[in-house]
Amino acid sequence: MKLIFNADDFGLTKGVNLGTVDASLYGAVRSTTLMVGMPAEQHALSLLEPSLPLNIGLHLRFTAGKPLTSGRTLADQQGQCWSKEVIKGYRDFDEVELADEIEAQIHAFKALGIPLSHLDSHHHAHFHPQILPVITAIATSHHLPVRGLYDSEPMKGCRYEFSDKFYDTAVELDSLLRLVDQHRETCDVLEIMCHPAYIDQPLLECSGYAIPRAKELAVLTSPYFLEQLDQRGITLCDYSVFS
Repeated sequence: MKLIFNADDFGLTKGVNLGTVDASLYGAVRSTTLMVGMPAEQHALSLLEPSLPLNIGLHLRFTAGKPLTSGRTLADQQGQCWSKEVIKGYRDFDEVELADEIEAQIHAFKALGIPLSHLDSHHHAHFHPQILPVITAIATSHHLPVRGLYDSEPMKGCRYEFSDKFYDTAVELDSLLRLVDQHRETCDVLEIMCHPAYIDQPLLECSGYAIPRAKELAVLTSPYFLEQLDQRGITLCDYSVFS
């Protein structure tokens, strides 16, 4: 089985960036997704080196920061993206405005001069019933895989599964190994969402999920964990596996 650990939120804060890079250099992470237009975006880029074993996708934002476009259905009266709590029941997105925003975020990513490996989103917002069909169409036009879309063109013919179970109170080394073992006979490629980070003040101020990120980093860089993956014959990889 091939295993993708994708570190979400690259570019959110310097602590997140440093944790992501160390989880790649010393641990199991080979994939991350960048939030364009966020405060630590340029810091994230400054950490990238050719020797870093890290492919980078786009962490689309609909629930953090400000939209890159001026669509009136994308933001609240203060110009901020809707919160994750509001967006769950929100059904007033304009399809054209959504498409413009997604394309703007893709364009902003590509303007950074780094290859774009795939798409996912903050707080799984791309599964919103109004957002999903727009993202699916745009991803197809760009020939990009999308997290969790098992029948998208780049993933067809591959038994791919996604798990968000390595999170919060479930962040334990033994639990993670059990999660991996549960999927070994059911898929060819398993993606596990993760959020490794060093805790800094900006993270504490902007995210309700902060402290467990340090534990995620410790688990993902554990020599014992890496040894156990090797003994199971599991190959760490990134989204290039779908190329």
